Amino acid sequence: MSIHDPSRAADAPPRSLLLMAGLVLLVQGLSIFAPMAVLGGAIQWPDSLDFPPSQMLPLLREQLDAVRLGYGLYLGYSLLFLVTGVVTVRLAARPGPLGALALIAVAAAAVSALARGIGILRWLTGSGALADAHAAPGLSAEGRAAIETMQAALNAWGGAIGEALGVAAFAAIWAIATGLVILRDRQLPAWAGLAGLVAGIIVALPALELFGIAPPVSIVLSTTGLQLWFMALGLLFLWRALRRTA
Repeated sequence: MSIHDPSRAADAPPRSLLLMAGLVLLVQGLSIFAPMAVLGGAIQWPDSLDFPPSQMLPLLREQLDAVRLGYGLYLGYSLLFLVTGVVTVRLAARPGPLGALALIAVAAAAVSALARGIGILRWLTGSGALADAHAAPGLSAEGRAAIETMQAALNAWGGAIGEALGVAAFAAIWAIATGLVILRDRQLPAWAGLAGLVAGIIVALPALELFGIAPPVSIVLSTTGLQLWFMALGLLFLWRALRRTA
């Protein structure tokens, strides 16, 4: 008795879609390292996210070009998540209209990408302006303290939207919903669905800070699990695309 292989069924996704999905997922999984390298070398990211404004603002102004490049790359990576999320759900679900669970996953991917973008924009817009104001000649101690307070508030607000909601909460909803779709519709191996559930739970942990609970893992470590899942799925899709030529 032969084992059913969705990649060879009559209603299997086209090879071009599998190739595109595989490449997008691999790019998504690997592209996080570009902004990490740029920002890590320039402003000690991600540790700098917790720097006090009195330390962060001068560093930001000194490394403004590198910060714009690094966060620009990070913005592109974050917006790509919407494409990654939709394509993965489409290949995880049965052919035909998407069901409620798959639509929840797609919506979560869209909200995650939007929230990430908003969080990143605090470094590409407001923080740069505050860094320039902070370095203005003749600025009083009271004025400098006021700017530092504004930067602290902007960073807390942007971090809650970008990191806690975008990178953690809604990405976790997407991963868990997609994992459940995989296990239910059986278009992909069960291990892919189980890995999605595990990755979703881990990536959700940093969102605990919204409730005043210190997360057991950093957002960088929790996101690493999701990146590995992206790459594993990307390789799976490429392998299926290559098998279609046989």
